[in-house]
Amino acid sequence: MNGKKGLSVHKPIRNWILYGIPVAFILGTVLHFVYDWTDKSALAGIFSPVNESVWEHLKLPFWPLLIWWVVGFFLFRKKGGASPARWFCCCAVSLWVSILFIIVVHYSYTGIFGGESMLVDILIMLAGIALAQALALRTFKRSNIREGSLVLALIAVILPAAAFIVFTFVPPKIPLFMDTQSKTYGIYSIKK
Repeated sequence: MNGKKGLSVHKPIRNWILYGIPVAFILGTVLHFVYDWTDKSALAGIFSPVNESVWEHLKLPFWPLLIWWVVGFFLFRKKGGASPARWFCCCAVSLWVSILFIIVVHYSYTGIFGGESMLVDILIMLAGIALAQALALRTFKRSNIREGSLVLALIAVILPAAAFIVFTFVPPKIPLFMDTQSKTYGIYSIKK
């Protein structure tokens, strides 16, 4: 047991969750360039930023983390308490924490300092991934998640994935979706 309130977590699962931090960061960094490398392929645009908006850059932690959790589920589903509900609730925690952390911190620092820094944005992504995975691990250790939670967990995972797909092609015309360099929206550079 891990602590008085904790559930047993096998070391391979704990390590898998924590190794997700550098893997998701590296994959997210590579994803930043995939859209351009594929000559602006619409398919690549679903997974890679199509412009310099905050929304599009949320894909960088989201897709690698989602893939990491899905692969992990298939590796650990029959071992160490990785029930579908428990695993995908933790996956949802990781995805949502990374997204919300990046949005809040990005807009806080740009609002305070009046500008953006690529280095700061990279560090925010790394911190967001690390916090997301740490909280997901804590949730895995400390939560007694019921099997009936699986539907809610899957909705919490599928909803942002669907939003990334739809809003790549039809973004709302609000600041979160605006390319900070060209002041356009979405994959087809729809003018403001």
